[in-house]
Amino acid sequence: MINLGVPEHVIQRLFGHASADMTARYARLHDTTLRQAFDDYCERRVNIAGEVLDFDADAPTADAEWVKHAWVDPGEPAERLLRPAAPAGLPAPERLPHLPDFQTTPEFLAVHREQAEHTRLLIATAETSGQFRLLANHRRVLDNLERIIPALEAIEEAGNAG
Repeated sequence: MINLGVPEHVIQRLFGHASADMTARYARLHDTTLRQAFDDYCERRVNIAGEVLDFDADAPTADAEWVKHAWVDPGEPAERLLRPAAPAGLPAPERLPHLPDFQTTPEFLAVHREQAEHTRLLIATAETSGQFRLLANHRRVLDNLERIIPALEAIEEAGNAG
């Protein structure tokens, strides 16, 4: 059931498990399920410039990337890519412009919108206090977010239309 996309909490209730830990003990994701989640993630990601990243699941490079993330370094990347981090796991706003390999997906739209709003407040504060270097950093962050958010919205709308 877990490999057919049935959420664990539903499986827990169906089987009468007393805890999610009990369900997790029996639930085993197949490699094909993980690969499909990886491919889905790769098809929906944008970079720091708000550009949709190319991905062809049938390309040899996709297989190589899958092997790298799933088997060569199995811990952190699988968790980051297949189970996106909680909003607290996203980079701090002041670090965003310094991450050229930053990637995100529509699952984080609300976080990015909140981050943009917060950055606007930081910009206003920096302007008021004359902190010009900080102001420039915050403006770079907002510029990135203003490219990322519409790109993610377009991906989300395309997914909802399909």
